[in-house]
Amino acid sequence: MTSRRNPPRRCLTALAVAVAASASSLCALSAIAGTAGAASADFHAPRVGNLGITGSSSLDWAGYAVTGSGVTSVSGSWVQPTVTCPGTKLQQSAFWVGIDGFAASDPTVEQVGTDADCTKKAKKNPSHPVHYAWFELYPAGLVVLPPAIYPVVPGDVLSGSVQVSGSSYVITLVDAGRWTFHTTQTPASQPQNSSAEWITEAPTLCTGTKCKVAPLADFGSIGFTGATVNGMPIATSGLAQHEITMTTKKAKAVKAAPSILSSGGSAFSVSWFQN
Repeated sequence: MTSRRNPPRRCLTALAVAVAASASSLCALSAIAGTAGAASADFHAPRVGNLGITGSSSLDWAGYAVTGSGVTSVSGSWVQPTVTCPGTKLQQSAFWVGIDGFAASDPTVEQVGTDADCTKKAKKNPSHPVHYAWFELYPAGLVVLPPAIYPVVPGDVLSGSVQVSGSSYVITLVDAGRWTFHTTQTPASQPQNSSAEWITEAPTLCTGTKCKVAPLADFGSIGFTGATVNGMPIATSGLAQHEITMTTKKAKAVKAAPSILSSGGSAFSVSWFQN
């Protein structure tokens, strides 16, 4: 049985501010993200399971994971989707590849990806789509890549990878034909390296000490291709496979669900059903 975990609060500047900023360097954006005293925080957390529900049901993840000892690398590609913003409330959707965070006993995630969000309506400004790239070594702070240097728009073909290198992680994100981002990061504590994931996520939002999963923005559907772990497709990796469906509490309704694996076990899609 998987239980829900309450992720630690992390303060950072509101995402809309970070995305709108025309920072000239990654360090500038990192400084913004690390600012304390923000009204809300946004992060891409470990899998939040459904209380009392067996199997791979989740409140915040949809996609695939594999588990086993000795995970050293994960990679995958996706096409940035168009997001529909019909309402007035903040809605979010994230797409990423990463290591760790699947098991209830695993409190870290080393990940890289993109978001397709809907801003909250403000006075005469209606809700509108916002796209951006990021990486995160949870529970350390989210780092949004400067949009002026690393822009993301619907239709972009993105390829992400995370590779273990000693006690560090080599993180790469490529927007085909436009830009390449590369960094090596060392977490404060040593992660387990016990799972790899290809995920569509409803990120977690915190206001004060209260945290909740954000409403899932309508991304339609998204396809993951070239999904490999330790250089092998998901289906032939020799690791335990987990198909993850995102649901509401107690799994009363499906929010997003993956397809079966295809292309030799290295591709699948995730479809949106509701917020």
